[in-house]
Amino acid sequence: MRKAGLVVLLAGILFLSASCGDKTDFEPETTSVPEELWSIASTTGSTTTDETTTASTTSTLELTATTLTTDKKSNDYPYNYPGIAPVVATVPADPYLICVNRDYVLPANYSPVLQVCVSTYPEKIQMESTAATQYKAMYTAALADGAELIPYSGYRSIARQKNNFDNKIASYINKGYSRAEAVNFAAQSIQPPGCSEHNSGLAMDITRPGVWDVREDFDTTKEYTWLQAHAHEYGFILRYPEGYEPITGYRFEPWHWRYIGAEDAARMAEEGFATFEEYIGTYSPPQTASVRAAG
Repeated sequence: MRKAGLVVLLAGILFLSASCGDKTDFEPETTSVPEELWSIASTTGSTTTDETTTASTTSTLELTATTLTTDKKSNDYPYNYPGIAPVVATVPADPYLICVNRDYVLPANYSPVLQVCVSTYPEKIQMESTAATQYKAMYTAALADGAELIPYSGYRSIARQKNNFDNKIASYINKGYSRAEAVNFAAQSIQPPGCSEHNSGLAMDITRPGVWDVREDFDTTKEYTWLQAHAHEYGFILRYPEGYEPITGYRFEPWHWRYIGAEDAARMAEEGFATFEEYIGTYSPPQTASVRAAG
């Protein structure tokens, strides 16, 4: 009975205050969630060094809306995780506007052409090729203004995502939780395979000089200030803005920036859209809403 009560208590805490965003193997440094739910994995910072995809200069997504199967039922999700049943994401005519999260999984044949964003750094972080080209242009412009937008976590393979997610599940099972409980807790800090924006190659977690990590205080830096003023010019948006958790489902992540294309990013800014969900029309007020993580 005491253990059951603890599980209910932890679930309640996660519902109210779980971290958000789309991260790799690491968790926020400051959170009201019990520390046992935020253990830091030993592979922090190695998101793309084990990837074997060759960089390419191709400037478009390899797959388009006409070649992707969309709107599949949730029972087509290939992984057996209790309580996890995303539908296959609908790919719009402009594939850079695809919505990926715990509710929407990438199509099975989604395969972005990858390219290193900024070759200055030994980690050689990659994104989808057009996004990578635009990131490099944004990085160069920011550097000229005295802000260094260090790429920390970009593309991550679905195989790596599954490994991260399974390891997190195993850590909770080893603490005595059932598999269903472990999956639920794991999904509060890491997205299931295929459900992370990093799997699409269109997201980048950004850090700053002297900090090889993502930090809650990134929004106090000159890098963040520069991004707020100029990121849309290069097609990037702040994916999980502060105060919009009920819409995005994720807590504020100042480090997580998503490529959607310069035209759409500019239109979002001009027309006052704060969230991607509102812009593409996927948001509808739910009966109940919880804030979760998306790593």
